[in-house]
Amino acid sequence: MYGALVIAYLFLGGVAAGGFFAMAAWSLAFERSTCTNAWTRANAGGLDRRTGNAVATPARAANGALLRRAQAFSSLQARMYTLCLALLALAVALLLWDLGRPERALLVLLHPHATVITFGAFCLVTELALGSLLVLGSLFRLPFAQGRLKRAAEALCCAFSLATMAYTGVFLVGNLAVPLWNTWTIVAVFTCSSLSGGVSLLLLADYFIKDQTLLLRAVRPLQKCHLVCLAAEAASIALFMGVAFGNPAAQSSLDLLLSPDMLATAVVGALGCGLVAPALLETYSLTRKECRTIPVSDVLCLFGGLCLRYCVIACGGI
Repeated sequence: MYGALVIAYLFLGGVAAGGFFAMAAWSLAFERSTCTNAWTRANAGGLDRRTGNAVATPARAANGALLRRAQAFSSLQARMYTLCLALLALAVALLLWDLGRPERALLVLLHPHATVITFGAFCLVTELALGSLLVLGSLFRLPFAQGRLKRAAEALCCAFSLATMAYTGVFLVGNLAVPLWNTWTIVAVFTCSSLSGGVSLLLLADYFIKDQTLLLRAVRPLQKCHLVCLAAEAASIALFMGVAFGNPAAQSSLDLLLSPDMLATAVVGALGCGLVAPALLETYSLTRKECRTIPVSDVLCLFGGLCLRYCVIACGGI
């Protein structure tokens, strides 16, 4: 029923939305933490200066470290928002290409109706607009895209990113002719998988930016969040499979899933690379207090997310 273009759209669109959510949420938390630390350092510096010049140097050094960390985070924001916007634009282009007549997409926006397609279209358009605003503010440093407007855009980006991630699952639920997809548990699967992939994308971007050591120490809470996302994804997959095995109409899809080739892709790719390996590597990284496992674990997580969507689409669209 659906080919490689739709699989690519569901994967790229979900990961891009997950990346937007992770970056925007981290940005809001980072800014609040930075403002608090700056206020504390300033007060500490004032107290030191009243006691003498000799003890004012540590406060200035701390402020310098805080500034360098803020600059590194700003560099990460610019790269991450640009990457997510490019991936989301590519996903939308693939979806329009798959339609065969892309001009029909304008009718959804110009003459909206209360349908799932309309919901998805407005989510994608709004996400593209918010992403463009964040890119202008972080990459080009345009004055009008800073301050309160940027924070408001990031808060809205978190909300619409969740809606876009959910829509990658709702996109399939609407196909009532496919029993395997006719369950809302698939929305939970795709949302959790997209969020997990988005966090992996952010960790990869953070790993390869300039002055990475300034932020690698700060990603430990993000790695813990990634473990929570992986656990939620595993639970949603278990629930989805439980519903599928309890639905006699989905037996033909399950037979295809249990065939040797597809089962290998599901077990090794979707479960092994997408869940088990990242969870083990992230746990090792957290317990050993080192970040050398980040590139491997997050590349595997993204590959596993692609395998998951391939299995769902291929087995449902027989």
